Amino acid sequence: MSDTRYTALVLAASRGNLDPLAQAGGVSHKCFIDIAGQPMLRRVAEAVAGSGRIGRLIVMIEEESIEEAKAILAPIAGSEAFVYTPSGDNIGSSVTAAGERFPDALPLIVTTGDNALHTAEMVRYFCDSLDGVEAAGYDGAIGLTPAESVLEKYPEGSRAFHRFRDGAFSSCNLYALLNPRAIARGPAIFKTGGQFGKKPKRLIGAFGIVAFLLYKSRMLRLAPLVGLLGRGLGLKVAPITMPFAEGPIDVDRMQDWTLANRIVAEREGKAARAAP
Repeated sequence: MSDTRYTALVLAASRGNLDPLAQAGGVSHKCFIDIAGQPMLRRVAEAVAGSGRIGRLIVMIEEESIEEAKAILAPIAGSEAFVYTPSGDNIGSSVTAAGERFPDALPLIVTTGDNALHTAEMVRYFCDSLDGVEAAGYDGAIGLTPAESVLEKYPEGSRAFHRFRDGAFSSCNLYALLNPRAIARGPAIFKTGGQFGKKPKRLIGAFGIVAFLLYKSRMLRLAPLVGLLGRGLGLKVAPITMPFAEGPIDVDRMQDWTLANRIVAEREGKAARAAP
């Protein structure tokens, strides 16, 4: 394993206090809702920072929420070094803006502020896998968990799955942009808003009709199709299969919030009982 330290970009923008989860949680921003006793954004940042593979952590959030985000993340050891910057209009413009504002950010991993179930182990696994990805000449990577792993452990955790010839997978919202070419071209994937599992027709805008038809046909396996989609952008992209059922479970809906609270409470209760 190399000693590469990645820059981590946490995309935390939301619909502010108009978001139903923010309203239900009585907070100003969805990423500030409580997950088993801690704000969701803090849990995400702790997982990223605690992985041991991050040299710098950048939080991208609406400008009016930056000061509150700083206060929420202040209890994390080393948080005084976190960088905060205003988010763009969407995921693609935000990542592009991060590349422009921080030209020394590469290699970069990207995640989102609502993946409350991510752990330091999960982020470390993704970064460790990137060592081989970089060595093989890839420009970027995406983390995905097999559907059977998610549904076996959390059958109630309804997810949007991408279905291929070799099975179904769900994105863990962990991405890597490894070189200047990737950060220049990669954000174009999200120009139509992303969430391709939930809204697959957005693939047409991102990759074209041929890629969409191949995706819908399920004729190709995961790796070849990801490779094909990447080539459409002039990039070599690798899928990283993540052995974590919790990886794809982000907190977008009330049922996700309920599930995340239960999982984290059980996880931390188990850890407390195991402690000497």
